[in-house]
Amino acid sequence: MTKLTPTPQPKRWNWSAITSLITTGTALGALVFTGLSLNATKQGQITDRYSKAVEQIGTQGSDHLETRLGGIYALERLTKDSPRDQPTIIEVLSAFIRGNAPLADHAPCSADPVGLDVQAALTVLGRRDPTEDQKTRIDLSHSCLPNVNLQGANLISGHLVNTNVRHANLRTANLTYADLFGANLIGANLIGANLTGANLTDVNLTDVNLTGADLTGADLTGANLTGTKHDVTTKTNGAKRNGAVRAWW
Repeated sequence: MTKLTPTPQPKRWNWSAITSLITTGTALGALVFTGLSLNATKQGQITDRYSKAVEQIGTQGSDHLETRLGGIYALERLTKDSPRDQPTIIEVLSAFIRGNAPLADHAPCSADPVGLDVQAALTVLGRRDPTEDQKTRIDLSHSCLPNVNLQGANLISGHLVNTNVRHANLRTANLTYADLFGANLIGANLIGANLTGANLTDVNLTDVNLTGADLTGADLTGANLTGTKHDVTTKTNGAKRNGAVRAWW
C-alpha cells in the first residue's frame, strides 16, 4: 500500500510581527538621523560662537574694551560647553596676552598695571579645568605682566620663560612643573604657592614672600633670593641651589 506524503502547507508569515519590526526599525533610524542632525547643529553653533568670540577679542581700541571682555568670557563659556575645544582656547588666550603685553627687547617692562582685558584673560586661564587641557600648556613667555592678580591660579606646567611678573599676586597659585627660566618675580607674593618641580633657573626672587610655599624638587640654579621671606613652612626638600644667591637651605 502506497504511503501518501502530506502536501506541504504554504508558510504563513506573521505580518503583524513583521510590521512591528519595520515600524521599530524606522523609528530607530529616524532617531539616529535626528541625533546626527542635532549634533551637527550643535557643532555648527559652537563654531559660530568661537568665531564670533575670536573676532571680538581681536577688536582694537580702548573704546572696544567691553567687546574684548565679552569675547574673553564667551571663550570661557565654550570651554564648559565644548571641553574638547579647550586646548585651542588656551592657545588663543595665551597669544592674546602675549600680543597685548609683550616684553620688548632691550626695553624695561612698564610698571603700569596691565589692561582689564589682559587681566580677564589671565583670570579665565587660571580658573579653567586643567583635566581638559590635553597636554596643552599656558604660554605667557616673554610677557610684561607686573602687578597682575593670579591668586589661586592653576598654572601647572605653564610656560613663563623670561616673563616679568614683579609684584604679582601669586598667592596659593599652582606652578607645579612650570618653566620660569629667567623670570622676574621681584616683590611677588608667593605665599602658599606650589612650585614643586618648577624650573626657577636664573629667576629673580628678590623680596619675594615664600612663606608656606612648596619648592620641593624645584631648580633654583643661579636664582637671586636676596631678601626672600621664608619660614619653617617653606618646603625646600630636594631643591637645587647651585650658584643661587642667599639660598638659606
